[in-house]
Amino acid sequence: MHFESNVLRKIPGILHGFGTKSDPVAPPVLKLWVPDKPTWQQNHGAELCEVVKKNQVCGEVDGLFTRTKNPIGVVTADCVPILLARNDGGLVAALHSGWRGTKARIVERLIQKLRSQGEDPKNWVAAIGPSIQACCYEVSEELVADFAKTFPEIEHDVISPEFRKLDLQAINGLELERLGVGEIDIVDECTYCAHAKGVPTFHSYRREGSGTRQWSVIARV
Repeated sequence: MHFESNVLRKIPGILHGFGTKSDPVAPPVLKLWVPDKPTWQQNHGAELCEVVKKNQVCGEVDGLFTRTKNPIGVVTADCVPILLARNDGGLVAALHSGWRGTKARIVERLIQKLRSQGEDPKNWVAAIGPSIQACCYEVSEELVADFAKTFPEIEHDVISPEFRKLDLQAINGLELERLGVGEIDIVDECTYCAHAKGVPTFHSYRREGSGTRQWSVIARV
């Protein structure tokens, strides 16, 4: 079982998939993922790395992008995975955006980096994958207030639709829109509460603690 984005399906020459508890790496990208994937350490920040060769060692980063046919991805278990592609399939990116990365504006960091290389975000599409949603993501009042200060252009009831609940999917979606990304898709699945036949669909850090995670992968083929 895995999930895909309708907007990314339309992009020529790429494969992608959001993993689940039963298939941590989505079957469409599994054969590509193991041989050539880069290695890196996610640290809930906003650092980025361009992947230019097979098995590249990228250090401590939470975002990858590439023009090569080397697969890239992020690993999550409640944080927000974001997969992006230029609409001709020539360049792809993957972001890990938890509350720290979102607050550090990792989406804006990526778009700035792409613009510095001559890219126009209107020629890009983005898919926000399964993550813990506002229905289940309870945080402190102080963190909600910090987000309201960081993103004053976003309505407070969008940032926090219920008391002490934070909507990271909505915040990242509005950031992508503000920065001019041409088309945005949200996979409407909550990693904490989604179940199928009584079995959790995803790994969730808040439900399980440390352990196995699921991957969100995109590759040019």
